[in-house]
Amino acid sequence: MLAECAARLEPGLVPLQRGVAAGEVTVDLAFADTSGRLVLVTCDVVAGPEAVLRAVEGAAWWAEHAGLRSRVFPGAALEREAPPRALIAASRFSDRALRLLRALGPSAPEAVECGLFEDADGPVVGLDRLDPASGRVPAHSPSADATAETPRPEARRAAVLIERLERLRFSEGFR
Repeated sequence: MLAECAARLEPGLVPLQRGVAAGEVTVDLAFADTSGRLVLVTCDVVAGPEAVLRAVEGAAWWAEHAGLRSRVFPGAALEREAPPRALIAASRFSDRALRLLRALGPSAPEAVECGLFEDADGPVVGLDRLDPASGRVPAHSPSADATAETPRPEARRAAVLIERLERLRFSEGFR
């Protein structure tokens, strides 16, 4: 799904390869961004600490082996000196994963929550970047702005449902 929605994930992303080896781990997707940096995406249904570790390890391995980029991705114009970016895409992030992302600070992989929803027009993919400090979507994310331009009744109902589910997720932690 993410390979097909690369432009919605980030404008200008060019898909390079699926299932990229990075030492002892495999990164699910590799892209090149508009500045020529390698973007490594780790996908998971529910991202836990192991997904964060896999993303960090994959980016660290490709940073150490920058000379291999031109051989593995021959058609891509990747900057040799630019460190790769790590990104984790999941339908939900566990509290442990968010805590680890906060602890890693600026060196943490980017976090993107993904969802597939049914609309009257068919399936809709929702991609929202998370702010690890709060575990929520930033107020001015591109995805939030895009949906705010054309609010539909279905979108309002979905927002209410999501808010209820978030409250349930919070109360679930006290059980």
